[in-house]
Amino acid sequence: MKTLWTKKEIRERVTFLLNDIAGIPLERITDGATIEDDLKMESVAFVELQVAFEEEFDILIDPLQVIELNEFSALVSYLYECTIDQGVEKAQKRIAT
Repeated sequence: MKTLWTKKEIRERVTFLLNDIAGIPLERITDGATIEDDLKMESVAFVELQVAFEEEFDILIDPLQVIELNEFSALVSYLYECTIDQGVEKAQKRIAT
């Protein structure tokens, strides 16, 4: 599993997952797109996406934080920060053992 992600890679994977899981056309997935209004995500698909994000990036995310962000670019930034923060924690645990 990949451990270091660039923001661009995360954006590409999130775009793919939005298209693959929620069936959102690629042309609607823009940095300024909102989850509720522009992407019109159903709650079931959104839960599936959250699980997919955790599996894809090997992180734990706060579902309420993801809902509150509501904008695609903010979601990408949040996931990027999670990969960095949690990646550092995992590395520190490996070093300590």
